[in-house]
Amino acid sequence: MKIKKKETSDAVLNETDKQVIRDMVLNASLSRSALLSNLIDPRRDIDNECGYPKELTVEQYQLMYDREGIATRVVSLFPEESWADEPQVVEDEKMEDTEFEKAWKDLEQERNLNAFMLRVDRLSGIGRFGVLLLGFDDGKTLDKPVEGIDDNGMPKEGSRAERQLLFLRAFSESVVKIKSVEKNMQNPRYGKPLMYSIAFEDADKPKASTGETQIDTGKEVLVHWTRVIHVADNRDCSEVYGVPRMQCLFNRLYDLRKICGGSGEMFWKGGFPGYAFEMDPQAQAPVAGSDEDSALTEQITSYANGLQRYLRLQGITVNSLNPQVAEPKAHVDVQLEMIAIALGVPKRIFMGSEQAKLAAEEDARNWNKRIARRQNKYLSPYLIRPLIDRLIAVGVLPEPKNPYDVIWPDLAQPSEMDKANVLKARVEAFSKYVGGSVDMLIPPEVFFKMFMELDEAEIKEIVDAAKKRMDEFEEEQRELQKAVSEEERQQPGGDQEGMTEEQKM
Repeated sequence: MKIKKKETSDAVLNETDKQVIRDMVLNASLSRSALLSNLIDPRRDIDNECGYPKELTVEQYQLMYDREGIATRVVSLFPEESWADEPQVVEDEKMEDTEFEKAWKDLEQERNLNAFMLRVDRLSGIGRFGVLLLGFDDGKTLDKPVEGIDDNGMPKEGSRAERQLLFLRAFSESVVKIKSVEKNMQNPRYGKPLMYSIAFEDADKPKASTGETQIDTGKEVLVHWTRVIHVADNRDCSEVYGVPRMQCLFNRLYDLRKICGGSGEMFWKGGFPGYAFEMDPQAQAPVAGSDEDSALTEQITSYANGLQRYLRLQGITVNSLNPQVAEPKAHVDVQLEMIAIALGVPKRIFMGSEQAKLAAEEDARNWNKRIARRQNKYLSPYLIRPLIDRLIAVGVLPEPKNPYDVIWPDLAQPSEMDKANVLKARVEAFSKYVGGSVDMLIPPEVFFKMFMELDEAEIKEIVDAAKKRMDEFEEEQRELQKAVSEEERQQPGGDQEGMTEEQKM
């Protein structure tokens, strides 16, 4: 009995120690946060004074994305620009499609794979991650692993069967929870999710919200990782969680919301100025609650809220209060510039297509490089290839005979208008070169190479074509002269007609 009592005492003591440790960790965390705040500015708490939230939750990100158009633009900008031109999945460079290429094109058209990848790319930037759910015809529930993939995430040898992709669904972090992760450090998937919980929104129930937190009315379903493509943008220290696209500029979005909301309220109140009712000192004020007081109140209310445009007063002077209305454009522009700087996006491009057409050539070129880098360094290795590899492993796509590649359109390729402008400039340069007799000073080969930056093959083709055209022109002139001479000889009198005596001599 004593031993049992001692074990019980130790168990209680251990639990107490655990609680003490948790309290110490919490106090240390709070002390560190307070210390950092004091180091930044010990006299004031800027976040508190400006109304900025101390901790940002996925519900706040989702609410800002749903309600604020600029926040929606911040989240959607890079995905929309990256997927403006769809990529090609190529197994080899032959003109005819291979079996794998044909299967991919058919599946993409049937299930709109690019559209779903664009959707999950956008949704993953609201919070820290997003998921793309794949529905297969294997007859199992979503919480069971799909056959064809081992615990290490590699395809199983000899267990590949032909399957169909029934559906795809894209979800943001607001409706997804990671229930468990891989804890074996010898597993290539160490630290990555094993099981998800996804709240499917019911079609027959409206989406409700209370305050800052959204209420999911759908049913939560457990989903195994083999049926999910995990997407996380802006990864830093974690391969599971990325940095939300709104995080670094949430305060600016909050300020922009205050400016726009405050300006709307300001113009609403300023459109109907306030009035001060000054009573004559010698007049007798109506007793509160009397009929006169009620009639006066009703008359003022009808004037302020109704269509009545007159006031019948006695012994009372009405003074209009001058409204103070400020132009918010300058304040809005400052916030937009700071948002564009934080994103690293030229302001004209951030403002939309109308402004982007006027963007400087250098800004457009740098922007295209950034989009191309995102396409090749993020979308291809972290979204497109994992999806294709998963579809190959489970048997939806045939296994390619050669390594496939994801090719994006060249963003640096000039448009038709750019080509026309370049052609116009070159034609003008050629015209001035020939018309100004510059060829006497600079030979054509040197001019083409040094000033027009043409290669040797292009220069040779132009020079040979010019020589050929000159030879043809000279031959045409000789033929024309010959025809004229022949016609003159066939005329009556021949060459003697119309000549003077001296010319005949």
